[in-house]
Amino acid sequence: MEEENHPCRRRRMDQEENNSPKLHAAVNHINDLPPTILVYILRQLRMSDLLHRASLVCKLWHQLVYDPDLWRRIDLKYQHKVTDTQLLTLTQISDRVTHIDISYTLNLTSEAVEHALKCCTHLRSLHMSSKSMLYDGILEVVGKNCHRLQTLVMDSSLLTDRGLLQIAQGCPDLRKINFALCGAFVTDNGVLAITENCPRLKEVMLGYLSKVTDTSCVRLCEMCPDLEVVSLVSSGVGQKGVQALTKLRKLKVLDISSLLGISPADVASLIQYCPDLEEMNVSGNPQIDDACLLQVVKYGHKLHLLKCASCHVTDHFMSEVGKLTNTLKNLDIGWCQVTDDGIRTLSATCQSLRYLGLIQCSAVTAATMEELMAKYPQIKYRFPDIERPVFYNEPTTAFPYAFCKYNVK
Repeated sequence: MEEENHPCRRRRMDQEENNSPKLHAAVNHINDLPPTILVYILRQLRMSDLLHRASLVCKLWHQLVYDPDLWRRIDLKYQHKVTDTQLLTLTQISDRVTHIDISYTLNLTSEAVEHALKCCTHLRSLHMSSKSMLYDGILEVVGKNCHRLQTLVMDSSLLTDRGLLQIAQGCPDLRKINFALCGAFVTDNGVLAITENCPRLKEVMLGYLSKVTDTSCVRLCEMCPDLEVVSLVSSGVGQKGVQALTKLRKLKVLDISSLLGISPADVASLIQYCPDLEEMNVSGNPQIDDACLLQVVKYGHKLHLLKCASCHVTDHFMSEVGKLTNTLKNLDIGWCQVTDDGIRTLSATCQSLRYLGLIQCSAVTAATMEELMAKYPQIKYRFPDIERPVFYNEPTTAFPYAFCKYNVK
């Protein structure tokens, strides 16, 4: 359907032309507002409320609910009951759909998704997280029809190198990809294809892909120098891959948690080559010690979030970190051998600190935490007391997985 011929669009244009002098007159009923304002209001509603409630209010609202402007962004995330027919209907309302999110839907078939995407030639963003179907056919359709695609999020889905090759060939303007937890069928071959054909990438999530190795990471750093966000948690990347990250001078967010074979020296030198680094996760690497982390804090002039859970962190780090930084706000040292003395010193000397994670720090006592929470109310401590749990919400972070959901071992 052509948007210009949509009856609601024609009516809206006519009404605005005829009533433009009356825009500042008194409004006695919500329907007296210009259609453009009503559409803006309706855009704030959830999709389910639009379809099942707002559309039933009156004839005008029913027409406005199906205004093409409302359906350029189709967000069906967590809509477990949405059907193939509904998806096909929604994607045909506007001929300029730019965003689709069907993550965590349960009833959609791959055939319906493929058919819907064939019509979305203006698509810029596609989210299909946590889907059990094999996506190679869908990615082939995207590669052939959605050449303007910039964001592709498919974490926890089933992909293979064949599907990634189709995306690489058809979507050269990709800026963000998330293939974390996409299984054992994604290897260096698929990632290399993306790397070679999509040089504008800025965000890359390759967590938990054991067959993605240093080969991919080295080439990625060579071909995509504008990368700002990189997540390699529990992947097959090792020392050479981490060393190659020093080429990414615009890097802001980095997750290299639970990587075998990386050395403290490589991590310490990394921060000196990436001056814009703001968030860093090195959790799950027991070889990372106090000396390495103090170098990270010292040279990370913009670093405000550091995760080093399950690293070799002691009270020495806690006593020195406050002297080296005035930017660090969020620090996670869960599963580390720190004591009450270290926590007291850190709280007193690190003036910028606003969050401290202490999960499973067995040498830290509940009595000390009660004392510190009263003395430093600006700091949110996360410390579980067995008898009386005390939890605070963790800070917002750009890390999609390792930081927020299944952080450390």
